[in-house]
Amino acid sequence: MEGRNEIGQVSGGSVVQAGSIGSVTVNAGPVAVVPRELPRAVGRLVGRDREIRACVEGSAPLVVLDGLSGVGRRAVARYVGRELAPGFAGGQLYVDLSTGLGDGEQVVSSALRGLLRSVGVDEQVMPPDSELPAWWRSRSAERDCLLLIENVTEAEQVLALLPGGEGSVVLAAGRVEAQVRVRAVGGETIKLEPLITPEQAAELFGWFSGVEIDAGDEVLAHCGGLPQALEQAANLLLARHSPTLESLRERLRKSRDELTRVWQGSKKGESVFEATYQAAGPEAQRMYRLLGAYPAVGISVETAGVLAARDSVEVSDALAELVSLRILDEQDGQYVLHPLVRDHARACAARADVEEQQEALRRVVRDFRDVAYHADVAVMGERFRVAAAPPETVDPFTGTKKERNAQGLAWFELHRRTLHEMQAIAMEIGLPDPAWQLAESLTAYYFNRKRHADSLQVALHGAEAARAAGNVAAEARLSSVASGPLSDLERFAEAEELVNRSIELADREGPLVLRASVREFQGRYLDKSGHPEAAQAAYRRSVELNEQAGELRGVALARMFLGDSLADEAGLAELETAHEWFAANGDPRMAARALLAIGKLRLKLSRPQGLEAVEEAAKFLGDSELYSYEAEARELLYRELAEREPDRARVHLERAIELYRRLGSLRAGQLARSVPDDNRGDGAAQA
Repeated sequence: MEGRNEIGQVSGGSVVQAGSIGSVTVNAGPVAVVPRELPRAVGRLVGRDREIRACVEGSAPLVVLDGLSGVGRRAVARYVGRELAPGFAGGQLYVDLSTGLGDGEQVVSSALRGLLRSVGVDEQVMPPDSELPAWWRSRSAERDCLLLIENVTEAEQVLALLPGGEGSVVLAAGRVEAQVRVRAVGGETIKLEPLITPEQAAELFGWFSGVEIDAGDEVLAHCGGLPQALEQAANLLLARHSPTLESLRERLRKSRDELTRVWQGSKKGESVFEATYQAAGPEAQRMYRLLGAYPAVGISVETAGVLAARDSVEVSDALAELVSLRILDEQDGQYVLHPLVRDHARACAARADVEEQQEALRRVVRDFRDVAYHADVAVMGERFRVAAAPPETVDPFTGTKKERNAQGLAWFELHRRTLHEMQAIAMEIGLPDPAWQLAESLTAYYFNRKRHADSLQVALHGAEAARAAGNVAAEARLSSVASGPLSDLERFAEAEELVNRSIELADREGPLVLRASVREFQGRYLDKSGHPEAAQAAYRRSVELNEQAGELRGVALARMFLGDSLADEAGLAELETAHEWFAANGDPRMAARALLAIGKLRLKLSRPQGLEAVEEAAKFLGDSELYSYEAEARELLYRELAEREPDRARVHLERAIELYRRLGSLRAGQLARSVPDDNRGDGAAQA
């Protein structure tokens, strides 16, 4: 091929000008991942033939099963999902929106990240919140998949999660007021009513219990046509708490009268939930009340033990009793209350010993605070912390530095929603110190996982808690941390306000290392907002203060940011100094990142040893499993070598595409498409 092929700008990358680099034979398509995530479905549904037929035989790409809590929305959705699943070669995906953080966009972003992980996108290349919808549409465009979404509260949540593939189908269970939005995308809303006829309720009760019951029986009236209530009432019969229908009727009447006395009436099915609660033993009842006061959706045996202040045997027995009464479901090691039952549990908690519940919550808050501190240390190692004293509890994270890091990140990921909720609970029960300490520990997670809205929320709440506790240093620290996601979101006026506040507070009462840290955040804000000279002054001040404090890692970090900002000969010297410190002090990951920055700047300045530095950095980045950075380095090497040394360039290109492909990044296809046609081998550009 004569001359060279000019390749235009590719989204997410740089202009590539490539000559003949030989045949590139890497498959750029994503690694095949076929998720099978649908939860277990019930064996039988009664009175839902019409709804099931509409779902199974219909052609709508979106079906929303709407209705009051307890009418069986999830049961129908899961049943239909099981029936439809074999027809979707691209897999079946599942999203429970009740496990997401916050409201609105945060819930959707959390769900989108979960979906992307399910189809093979690695955390190292997970895009920022603003790009998640486009990534999901692209990643799902080439697969026909079935997506089940539960606990929907608004139409916008469902619409944001629609797959890109034309042959995909979405089943959603929840409450959706704006049905016109569903119709606008060709969807259908099916309203589920409580079991309409007494005969249907009698049939379902009989299926649950194995006992025939008259359609006009008083037991069914107590259940209100709700499948959850019918199952619990049948279980009271099966478990011999009420061995006969007459004794069950008497138990339900007694519960109704108790509810009337305490609450001046009861809702549909509530007398059944009350009867089930009364059938439990004292320890199980106490656990039920404490679960009603506990804010998280699910709870583990370990956390339940802290909540109840009981040993593992006692708490396991109490949880097992509640499961046997059909009050609790056990899902992947987490115990979960049905939403209707949770409402009743909260009501039971409200009429019990409030001080006992608050003390239980205080125990859980402090326990999560302590484990979060250990997780922070496992992830970040030694660093400046306002909460300097380690907790007097056993560190659960063990093994090598790499193993501890992975365990800490996994723990944060598993408990992230609960940690956010613990912050709010801590403030409600008068514990502002644990609230900001939780926030400080969570920064370890958010420094490694870009979650702008979530990290901003936790830092702002933490700063408020620190202010309430009168801890100036903690408020300064968390205010500066909050400026980071604000700067990334280009909300510069708010970031500036927080940066200035953090400097004022740190200079008033903070130690030298804190004063240095807030200057580093000031520099980052100024760089991103287009004020490089002011940013460089902030970085230099951070270097000075860190040197005075003897915080040498802080010196190296500030020098690295300063070098990137200067991007000249002086900046190169700063980067080289930072790299030397990281390499000499057992931080291979940061050393490799600094070396990559050195190589880039040497190439930009036409200095020798630029390619060698990038190649060495690529090797170290791969050894440190920082594959997204390695792919970036390999791509840079390809661009630099394509004209001069096409054989070397091809090796780096193939490695970059393979890394992006393994990470699930869209960049694999973009990079493959940027290669001239004459350079592609068979299968080279499957994107």
